[in-house]
Formats: sequence, structure tokens, C-alpha cells
Amino acid sequence: MYVKLEPFGYNIYGETIGSVWLSLVEAVSRNGLLTEDEDRKRLSLQNIRIKSATQVFPDSLIEKYGNKKNVNEIINLTFNKEVMYDFDVVPSFSPGSKSYYARIKDWEMVDFIVVRLAEIPESKKAIMSFIRKEDYQRVLEKPKDDYLPCITTVQFRLIKIDDKKGYHMNTLFNARSIDAYQKAGGNLAAISLLSKEVSERLAKKLNTNIWSGPLDGILTDAHIYEECTEEANETIRLYKHYEQNTI
Repeated sequence: MYVKLEPFGYNIYGETIGSVWLSLVEAVSRNGLLTEDEDRKRLSLQNIRIKSATQVFPDSLIEKYGNKKNVNEIINLTFNKEVMYDFDVVPSFSPGSKSYYARIKDWEMVDFIVVRLAEIPESKKAIMSFIRKEDYQRVLEKPKDDYLPCITTVQFRLIKIDDKKGYHMNTLFNARSIDAYQKAGGNLAAISLLSKEVSERLAKKLNTNIWSGPLDGILTDAHIYEECTEEANETIRLYKHYEQNTI
């Protein structure tokens, strides 16, 4: 579901990451303004807040209505492949920059998160930041063929339940820009898998239960490119048709 709350903009909520993804696509496709971004037409919304009550992947709605190849591309760029490339129908940058996986691995970010929260569970410093100085330099050097990570930060918070039950782990992320139809489903899947990895390692290190909490996101710009609008609309039509009785 999504609602527009003035003066803040659109808020999107769902029980699962798949329902959040589909609500995001619907919100942009039905309410987005026709804008241009580096010579490409698109529907776009600004400053969206999203929240999924759970972080579970595989997700039945993403598997049913998402593009499996696109979802797997994002997951691989987060967990396996070291070189970033664009699988957009119209690629906006050349391959070559570090992927999310390379940044996480080279900067030992998962290790940092686990060590920090194991030492100070209430810490607000357990955050992955994906942008580095060299990214700014490349943007200035090649402004028409540059790459800057769309997901800029992912933060993990432990919220104590009690000594017996352990902690909830909430995950929060910021996106400077997100392709609502082609890539957002994969982004939500990849972040949920990151949360799973962190929570499992923390549970062992703290010798307690770490329960998956909600996934929150702030999206500065969410968009659907002109080349994908018909397909996105058809996806929402099918979703509404087949899932109407369970929504």
C-alpha cells in the first residue's frame, strides 16, 4: 500500500519486500511526473519513505512478478561479482567501477558491523557507506559516463527485547536514486540477504537470538524509464488481477 502524506510525499508499507516493491512500482507508474534525466524520459517521484515489516528472500511476489535475471544481477553484484556494470535496457555507464561486493569485501564492512554491534549492541555507528573519494573524482572526470552507487548507506540497529529473547535487528538504507521497476526488487532482496548474514553472525558472536526486524528506506528519487513503462503497468495489472483477493 502507499499513501501521500503532505507535505512529506509518498510513504509505502508492506508486510514483505515483494509487496513493498510492487507498491513502489505502482506509486511511480500512477503518480510519477514525466521528467528527463540525462536525455532519458521517465516517470519519477521524489523523497519516498518505504517500510517492509519483514526481510525475507526468496520472496514469492518478487519471484512471480519480478525479472529473475535483473534480481540475480543485483544479488551477484552484492555478493559475488567485483566489477560494476549496468544491465539497464539503456546502460548509463561503462563497466569498471567497484561493485557493492568489492566495496563490502575490500573495506571489510560486514566484519566492521558485526564487531561493532557485538561490542556495543546499542551502537548507531554500524553503518555501511558505499561512496569513496575516487567516486567523486570519476564523476567529475567523466560526467556523461560515470558511476556513483545508488544505494549510499545501509545501517543495522539492534533493539533489545529482553535477556531471554535477545534482539530485533532493524535495517535502514538510503538511496540517492532507484530504478523502481528494473532494479528496486533486486536491491531489496540484496539488502535483506545482507541483513540475514549480519544477524546470523551476530547471533553466534553474542550467543543470543537476533530476530529480523523491519527494512526501512529513504529514496531521494524513484523512477521508471520510458522504455519500461508499459511493462511496469502490465506487471501491476497482473498483480492486481491475481492477488486482489489477498491484498
